[in-house]
Amino acid sequence: MNTTRRGFLKGTAGAVGAAALMSLQGHTDQVLANIVGDPKKAYAQAGTYPANMMGAELPPVSQEITLETPHNIREIAPGVAYELWSFNGTGPGPHLHVKEGELVKFSMTNPDDHMQHSIDFHAAQLAWEKYYQAVNPGETHAFDWTPNFPGVFMYHCGTPPVLAHIGNGMHGAIVVQPKDGWPEPAREYVLVQSEWYLGDPEADGVRRGNTQKMTAGTPDMVVFNGYLNQYQANPLVADPGELIRLHVCNCGPTVWSAFHVIGAIFEAAYADGNPLNKQVGMQTVTIPPGGGYTVEMRIPDEGFYPFVTHSFAYTGRGALGIIKVGNPTMPETTQMSGGH
Repeated sequence: MNTTRRGFLKGTAGAVGAAALMSLQGHTDQVLANIVGDPKKAYAQAGTYPANMMGAELPPVSQEITLETPHNIREIAPGVAYELWSFNGTGPGPHLHVKEGELVKFSMTNPDDHMQHSIDFHAAQLAWEKYYQAVNPGETHAFDWTPNFPGVFMYHCGTPPVLAHIGNGMHGAIVVQPKDGWPEPAREYVLVQSEWYLGDPEADGVRRGNTQKMTAGTPDMVVFNGYLNQYQANPLVADPGELIRLHVCNCGPTVWSAFHVIGAIFEAAYADGNPLNKQVGMQTVTIPPGGGYTVEMRIPDEGFYPFVTHSFAYTGRGALGIIKVGNPTMPETTQMSGGH
């Protein structure tokens, strides 16, 4: 466990270089200062609970989906413990990857002892009253379905109040691969943008979701894949000139995404991830809550390329990561605080 900010930095300095990491860390420190007051206190407590981090790599196709809905405690930022309402223990839940036109076998078990949960697949065409109803504690709900459209779609718990279930972590991305595949192989990643609305720490030091903030749409953090700035010190990687394909899903529950990669242009962008919805030469794509986009780019030069939501009030709350192309060296004076 890293017990100091220095220790936390030491564990990640190799990824981007010490001096550059310090400027990156300044961005994280500011978010932590807004939440806990003293970032040093947060770093001292880091590691008390498992980190709510997850890989961004697109997993292999699997037509069998098994979900559970436990409530558990994880850190959503260094030293910031939060009680998640989760799919399979994390918020967002696991990245799912299925194929267009092929049968999906789905089951969900609710191990929680006091709350109903449910499922809603935006990729499916199913009767709500039959398939998306609440699953009681201790019960399992199963059904088969076939995705008829390719794309990147949200899935989430649809039990009322839906805002609270999504806002506490019950959301994720399901990528439906086109039945004939993409025209060209690529380095593929999945990024889920979402928000955290924090209550004050309770007696156990754990924070729970603040429904008043959720209703007002005033998040404390806006993040990619559930954890504050996790792809700064641990960037996504690619080779110069390699085709990069990002499947971006905005799970909200409320804030829009203006997804942008600093220093790059999307040679192709596909609304909701459908290859038929192709746009060319895009600088920024706008993704509503509950929507998605697949973007493609080739970056010819080695370097560090930040990805952000270009709604900069929220970039400054944690929606900032890096694509590392090749094996570059970060200049000592480089600042990565979210502006450009």
